[in-house]
Amino acid sequence: MRIALCLLLCILYSTTLYADEVTVFASDDYQPITFRNEQGKEDGIAYVLIKHYEQLSGNKVYLDMASWKRSYSLAEKGKGGIIGLSKTKARLEIFDYSEPFYESIVGLVVKKGREFPFNSVADLKGKRISVTNAASYGEEFDHARLAGLFSVDVNYASDVRLKKLLYDRVDCAVVNNGDQGLEVILKKDPDLLNKRDQFVYLSKPLVRDPLYLAFHKSMKMQGWLIEFNRAIKDAKLKGVIPNP
Repeated sequence: MRIALCLLLCILYSTTLYADEVTVFASDDYQPITFRNEQGKEDGIAYVLIKHYEQLSGNKVYLDMASWKRSYSLAEKGKGGIIGLSKTKARLEIFDYSEPFYESIVGLVVKKGREFPFNSVADLKGKRISVTNAASYGEEFDHARLAGLFSVDVNYASDVRLKKLLYDRVDCAVVNNGDQGLEVILKKDPDLLNKRDQFVYLSKPLVRDPLYLAFHKSMKMQGWLIEFNRAIKDAKLKGVIPNP
């Protein structure tokens, strides 16, 4: 009798725990994952997925979109979850992860006439690379960066990173979502779009990066993530989000 009562109390506690609105942080300029559309509204694959989760579960999620640096900092402090996060050994020590919901192809863009052979991170030796604040581009890239194999120019704004490339301030820029991601950035800035022929996307990806929703371990959201994983599976099955 006592065991049954304890189980009932646990179920009721879990229901109460996740009944309140859960905050999830995200970038507001991370196409096609999370971004603001031309009307200034939240959009992207992760946004659609979260809405699908709300529909299936009846639970509410507050999606707080700002710079990636701010979003990651708040998630790291356990103020909410973060969506669009990749895995690293260091992050696995502090975050609980969902199943992957999307695989981003991360690549390099160079200025026309300044192409170079790229087959591995070793080929970046001595380069100056434009990257996003607080972003990880795979264990190999991150380790090479810490070892000083190349230098980085950190900037949150994707259009600014390409302008620095255009004016020879950096040797290459990291762009998410392949050649499609480059086109999205260019279309947001008429000056860059007019110089489309000056940008070359290197054919070999820097990394194929599975993306996740994660919560700081202190938030104890494993149970919530199990339910979210069901929404991921259902969304892929029904074609709500891409399922390559």
